[in-house]
Amino acid sequence: MDISGATIVLKWNEWLLDFLGLWPLNLNNAKFSFFFIYIIIQCFLQYAALVDNIFDLSYVVANLTETVVFCMIVLKLVIYRINMKRLHELIRIIKEDYSHELYKTAKERMIFMKYNSLSRMIVQCFSILCVCAAVLFYIQPLICYLLAYRDSTGNSSSAFVLPYHIRLFFNLTEARTYYIIYACEILIIPMSACGYVGPSCLLITLVLHICGQLSILATQVECMTYDPKTIQQQLKQIVIKHSHLISLCATLNSTYSIFLLQEVIGITVLLCLGSYNITVNHVLEETGEFLTFSCYVFTVFVQLLGFCYMGECLVNESINLCDAFYNYEWYNASAVHRKLLLMCLIRSQRPLVLTAGKFFTFSLENFTSVTRNLLINFSPVLFFNQLALQTFLFAGYENINGLFVGTSKIHIKQS
Repeated sequence: MDISGATIVLKWNEWLLDFLGLWPLNLNNAKFSFFFIYIIIQCFLQYAALVDNIFDLSYVVANLTETVVFCMIVLKLVIYRINMKRLHELIRIIKEDYSHELYKTAKERMIFMKYNSLSRMIVQCFSILCVCAAVLFYIQPLICYLLAYRDSTGNSSSAFVLPYHIRLFFNLTEARTYYIIYACEILIIPMSACGYVGPSCLLITLVLHICGQLSILATQVECMTYDPKTIQQQLKQIVIKHSHLISLCATLNSTYSIFLLQEVIGITVLLCLGSYNITVNHVLEETGEFLTFSCYVFTVFVQLLGFCYMGECLVNESINLCDAFYNYEWYNASAVHRKLLLMCLIRSQRPLVLTAGKFFTFSLENFTSVTRNLLINFSPVLFFNQLALQTFLFAGYENINGLFVGTSKIHIKQS
């Protein structure tokens, strides 16, 4: 099996990160400074708008739905930039494994390509989903403005609604100015695709590469001979490679620990905010915003699933390696080799894991726990929110362009 196409996944990562000047093998400080200042200004304008409308609950939720994403991008860029040297070394190490000569059997090459293809598929799916969500967020207000401007009823009045909730320090009264500001906001789309997804995609590529190497190592353990002349050298190579993978995983955990902690917290908040927006827009029958926030929540949900799935793969391959040592016919080896095999078995009983802040372990079990807790805690909010909205609308209010406008007076007689 040919593995020459395996480097495509690294090319995808390079395209995503090089756009921001953050590819560890080709750092560009000028590009990074431009985009970092751009996203900082965007966050400042959004927080200014949040402070101005702090008592408007619907505006606060809509603002935070966007602001939390941009804050996560800023934190990702900062953490990623700080750990640039470590990431450079990690990429250099895994690139050495992309050599056909390292894999002696067809089974080893098949395992390598299996995890490489899985990594490429996840990176591509993440990138496409994030771009779709960012594009929907960006074009929806403009489409609403153009439709209102060309209304067949002859009413050409329409509000200048920008794609993101930012604070402008001047009155927006001209369409030309509106289009210019709207065009300046278009950089948010590649910023979301590259700044939000890029660092995560590189992490996924590195972790799944380690999973593949662990699986190949387990295959080599199963294929060990019992000849005293050759088993010594085979065991030596296996121990060296296992120690190398343990060190690689430890470096990866120390590099991405804080990064993954803010990911877990941020994704949890985004799922709550996105689900709330879906519920509100479903009740108010705002189809465009409903679809936008549905894509938003699905993208965040898939990202959390991807992190937990790769953590599950890492644990499973560590367990498979331990099973390979356990199932080896050690009783056919000499006493010295039996002791070496026992030491390898003891070490492999501690599986390699991916953690966030060194306390949350990524696995499918924890994924179901997080999802279940979100549903349990959010269900009462959904129920009372829908009940309140229905009561509010029934009491004589109509939803016009996202605003509640009274259509009748309510008189309450107190007894």
